[in-house]
Amino acid sequence: MKTFFKWVLYVIFLILPLMLLRFVGFLGNQMRWEIGSPTMPGYNWFRWSHAYLILGSFFCFALYIPTIIAILKKSLKPLLITTALIILLVVGSITLAIIGHNKYYNQQAKNAEKALAENPKDSMALERMAIAYSENGEYTKAIELFNKALEITTEPANVIHDRGSAYAGAQSYELAIADYTKAMEMKPDQNDFVAQCYNDRGVAYFKFRKYQESYSDVIKAMEMGYQVHPGFIAALEGKGFRVSQ
Repeated sequence: MKTFFKWVLYVIFLILPLMLLRFVGFLGNQMRWEIGSPTMPGYNWFRWSHAYLILGSFFCFALYIPTIIAILKKSLKPLLITTALIILLVVGSITLAIIGHNKYYNQQAKNAEKALAENPKDSMALERMAIAYSENGEYTKAIELFNKALEITTEPANVIHDRGSAYAGAQSYELAIADYTKAMEMKPDQNDFVAQCYNDRGVAYFKFRKYQESYSDVIKAMEMGYQVHPGFIAALEGKGFRVSQ
């Protein structure tokens, strides 16, 4: 019975690295969907997070070493090392993402606050601060700041688009969809902006469980040359919609 129990553990630890590898891949897709490519300027914390995930992929395979040693030595002790490494990988990933995310957007908020102290009518600073609050999950405060920015901005379409993202974060998808629609109608001749609005509205439709509308918006965004994030494509294809870049 003891031998059988050992082999059950061996099998579990042989399968576990592959499961963790799939998890790491899933995290990578989610991050690309929610934030964008790690090559985008300004997301320094995000690039480091991606680097960690890439190293994490190799780390998953390294977990086989103590497991194989455990099998060869017919001892469970090396599995303690594997368990510790697994905990390190998971906790490290979560910690890096949280600390890096908070550090980046807290700094953005401080920079915007400093700019507003010098010029209270700096609509760009108001919008940057609103984005920082939105990214940190303080959607009510973010929407309030976006509304203030709308009173003084010369580029209302951009502010309305970003307010839509805050509404989407707050799960007010109907308001988000309305903002994305209004924003693209205000700049119908700006191809890149309209394509971005189609993509973001597609994400909102997806989260609102209106998958056909989401698919239609994604196709329009792609036809306009927008590079839809791989995680979003994977999510749509998981709902039965064939999407090809």
